[in-house]
Amino acid sequence: MWQPDRVTDPALIQLLDDLADRARNPYIAYLGSPDDRGDWGDNPPSDADLLIERRLLGAVTLAAIHIVDECIADIQTIGAAEMDPDGAPDPEIYADTFVWNYFPPRFRPSYDQQFFAKILVSAVKVSHDLANPKSDRPACIAEEIIVNAICKYAYTLMDEAGLDHDVSLEDLILDDTNFELLFSDDMDGVEDDPAMQRSLGMWLPPVEGWFTPFNTDRVVHPYAETDATTPRVHDLYHLLDSDELRAMSRKPDVVDAPAPITGFPPISEVVHLARQTTNADSETWVADDSDAEHSYRALVEIAQVAKSGWLTWEPHESADVVRSDAVVRFAPHRHYPVGNDQPWAEVAMTGGVIMHIPLSAIVSYRPDPAIYERWNSMYSSLEP
Repeated sequence: MWQPDRVTDPALIQLLDDLADRARNPYIAYLGSPDDRGDWGDNPPSDADLLIERRLLGAVTLAAIHIVDECIADIQTIGAAEMDPDGAPDPEIYADTFVWNYFPPRFRPSYDQQFFAKILVSAVKVSHDLANPKSDRPACIAEEIIVNAICKYAYTLMDEAGLDHDVSLEDLILDDTNFELLFSDDMDGVEDDPAMQRSLGMWLPPVEGWFTPFNTDRVVHPYAETDATTPRVHDLYHLLDSDELRAMSRKPDVVDAPAPITGFPPISEVVHLARQTTNADSETWVADDSDAEHSYRALVEIAQVAKSGWLTWEPHESADVVRSDAVVRFAPHRHYPVGNDQPWAEVAMTGGVIMHIPLSAIVSYRPDPAIYERWNSMYSSLEP
């Protein structure tokens, strides 16, 4: 919001005015213009507010230019530097670099010269995207972090110019801010657990995956792009790539048709061994593919005891372990509507994400109504 009594920097303001027209990304280009703003009702922006927004666009352009310059300087600095004897970057040399200041600190041992080069190329590509009226949002996690840094630096430039604003650039140009979890020490290891990421409804791969495009519509610079290396989660939901298929997964006459089930042989040797060493009792169902129909009926019966419980399963390909997760809903079904016909379970994770887990990946299930009660109580307390 414009404050006429604030001390301003005329030279910097003029520079922001000169650069404003270079920010043409469609997600922010409307700032500073009364057009294409929708219905403002009784509170349309004033001319002064529109001028502030226009100068914020100039700040975005200047921030992008500065960061590209900084990345170029960083390449020159580290190009002449030597790694520590243990192969780690020397903190004294790297401390003032863009990567050191704006990328997650706990991954610094992975920030080698090749990583710095990829960040430079990505910063140039992001800067071009901010100037391109036909561009999209960031294409990968590395680009999101760079855009986030540009936004933060743009705010700093506005402060230096003595200009106040109430625009959140991140809300406009980023799909989400899930990448911020990579900065949290409490989330250490989440990048190596794709099933946990899926249960949280996000994708946070290891460092090499930060340059993997989010989807086929996003384009990463070919110098930086890496192929997806994250193991696939044992979740069939990705097969439902249309509204029609998603609707079919909810039709009882499709997913619970009386046709014989195909069985649920263990999806891996890990699951096979875990099934053999897990004891079934009146409160715990353990998968038994030797008599699939009988075992499935037992699962349906025990799942009716409580909608929530403990699921023991192999979370993803090559996991080499099984684990037990609390789930707030577990509903088995006989047939999956797409792909290989197989029995599966619709599972609501505690993060609220729905997963379709094949029974072949499941070791056991134990109902526990207390899980739903605690989950419901927690979310009820968050309601206004």
